Amino acid sequence: MAKGFLIGLTLGGVAAAAAAHYLLTDEQKDQLKQKVRDTSANLKDQVIDYALYAQDAADDLISNADQYKEDAQSKVRTASEKLKAQKDQVVDHFSNDHFEEQTASIREQLASAVENEDDVSDDIVIDKTDSDDEIIDADDQS
Repeated sequence: MAKGFLIGLTLGGVAAAAAAHYLLTDEQKDQLKQKVRDTSANLKDQVIDYALYAQDAADDLISNADQYKEDAQSKVRTASEKLKAQKDQVVDHFSNDHFEEQTASIREQLASAVENEDDVSDDIVIDKTDSDDEIIDADDQS
């Protein structure tokens, strides 16, 4: 496909040049040549400008890479220190005597709830066995 496009582009350019050679006056040919030179010079300048811009951007990135690396390492170090502090706090909370004191009251409440379970029943029981309503099964409806 690309090969056909290039062949078509080349043949079209040759045909345009031949038509221009026969149909244009000498003055028009000179104007066309000057316009092509100006356009190619402008295009060349733009390509050079973009290449220099890209090179400047790459140089800035390379020169700032060390700073980016140091910033990232600093953030990782800070996060690691915070995580270690939180881990130490949790371990301390579970390993000190206050934890046992705090959970003792919960254990007592659970033990008393188990003892009182047999005495009082808070469940609601609905008994419909003595009802005169007829219960129809889904199988009996057919």
